[in-house]
Amino acid sequence: MDFKGVGPKGPYDLSLDAKKYELAKDVAAFANAAGGLLVCGFKATRRPTDLHEAVVKPVPFAKKLVNAERYKAVIADLVRPAIGVEFSWYDDPGNPDLGYLVIEVQALPENARWALVTKILNEDGKLVKGGVAIPKRHGDDTQYLPPDTVYQLVNSGLRGGPAMDLGLAVEGGGAVDVTVAESVIETLVERRRRVLLSSLPQAEQRPRRQREGLALPEKQQRAVDELLRFQEIAGSSLPYTLSRDLRTPQQYRDEVDAYVENCRSGLLRMLEQAAALQRDPLVLRLENRSDAMLRQVEVIATLDPGYQAIVWIPDVLPDLSDLPWPEPPVPFGKKNLAAQMGVSGRIPCIGLPAARRGPSVSRLPEYRWSEDGLVIRFPPVDLRAHANVRLDPIVLYGCPSADGSAALRWTVTCTNRDGRQEEVLRMPVERLDVTLPPDVEHPELAVM
Repeated sequence: MDFKGVGPKGPYDLSLDAKKYELAKDVAAFANAAGGLLVCGFKATRRPTDLHEAVVKPVPFAKKLVNAERYKAVIADLVRPAIGVEFSWYDDPGNPDLGYLVIEVQALPENARWALVTKILNEDGKLVKGGVAIPKRHGDDTQYLPPDTVYQLVNSGLRGGPAMDLGLAVEGGGAVDVTVAESVIETLVERRRRVLLSSLPQAEQRPRRQREGLALPEKQQRAVDELLRFQEIAGSSLPYTLSRDLRTPQQYRDEVDAYVENCRSGLLRMLEQAAALQRDPLVLRLENRSDAMLRQVEVIATLDPGYQAIVWIPDVLPDLSDLPWPEPPVPFGKKNLAAQMGVSGRIPCIGLPAARRGPSVSRLPEYRWSEDGLVIRFPPVDLRAHANVRLDPIVLYGCPSADGSAALRWTVTCTNRDGRQEEVLRMPVERLDVTLPPDVEHPELAVM
């Protein structure tokens, strides 16, 4: 940010060549850095004890002193290449007849640098041809590239040939925004609980000695007594002891409760992944628009932290009616002395879908999470002049921006050209709702 005072004829008195040069120099300096703001209408200074200059006084001015079209014409005449510049006016809170001008300068991409001021000032303060200046903003100072650096850039450009000129577009699919109702998770978790608790023994049906308060006939009573005696003998036998579960029914219920809570915490992500995989993956097309062969072109895409990625593998799709639950506790009755002696007591189950998140296959997109967000690195490809190639498909799901789209920031490099290209691609986002049909005994998941 650079604060500018205002003279009697406005922020930049364009009747003077020196002010025209100052405007072009300020715009080019910000374009060669990270972009910035020229804030006109404030007096700023840097005291000897300060590291940066600071505003000491607002100096609002009349809006009629601003001629944005003339500013744009001067910038277009003196700066190469074309720079993205926007002008904004802000009224002063204390006096609506006065205000402040803000000139926003966009940064040039790395492959388009450097911005040049195509004329210089002579000793008389006049603009003359025959020289160029390459300013760059550094903190609150403007510095110029020294002649040796300019020579190296020119020499490197002559040896390197044409710069990269690549385009990236969405060929098919897009990102998805998955919404899972809380009732869906609770229904699935409770259904899972009932399935696991079904291995518990049912309430024991003991033979009654009496029927409706009356004593049984003697013959029936002897049969009941004999049955109870056999049950007691069977309960004390070795096979009964070996097959008896080492846990009580209540201990098994506690294990199921802990398992169900673990499922509840991870079920949302499982459902989001499974639903996202039901839609077409995102397919990007990379195009070489230059006349040069580009070797080992590598694309790195970055999205907001709210997005997730899954490597897409053809013909590998999850079945929403059979979710990949985590491994459950050993069913009741299977964790006994016999199992401890070598007999397996575990039941078949499906693990978490780790394979779908990134199989051990080379040359597939890699992704990781950083402070900047989700970073996806595509395998390098060779591109002939004016050729294009489809990048490997991926599945993206997350939260779109307010306009219903996703911003994909991409950079590209190659091994036979210096520098890199940076741009932003807007992608469509499809809304998905995971629901359960009402009043169904064994409901199946649906993606709408």
